[in-house]
Amino acid sequence: MRGEFQGVSQERDKLGRYKPGYNPRIAKQIRIAAKVEELRHEYFPCGGETVMDGNRLRLAAKHYVDAETCTDPVVSQRATRCAEYLLSKIKRKEEPLPLLDELLEAAK
Repeated sequence: MRGEFQGVSQERDKLGRYKPGYNPRIAKQIRIAAKVEELRHEYFPCGGETVMDGNRLRLAAKHYVDAETCTDPVVSQRATRCAEYLLSKIKRKEEPLPLLDELLEAAK
């Protein structure tokens, strides 16, 4: 089937057959969850994301997984661009800049 080629993977036995209990839908959900955690640690290392940010991260992760598993280069490129667009909408919380008084005290 299209989109399920993953090379040598652990859900197959020595003869290349799928092991009992393997489900490609669950395998894709596991890959998406791993990608969401990777993106969450990259964009929000200390936490603090909003519900909208979490939804954007989840949708971007789905697009990235689709881009990785897709065999059509055009669809892969579109999925990657869509994921990048979603991630560009996320505003990272940066630490506030120190005040001038704090900088002067630290310089003394």
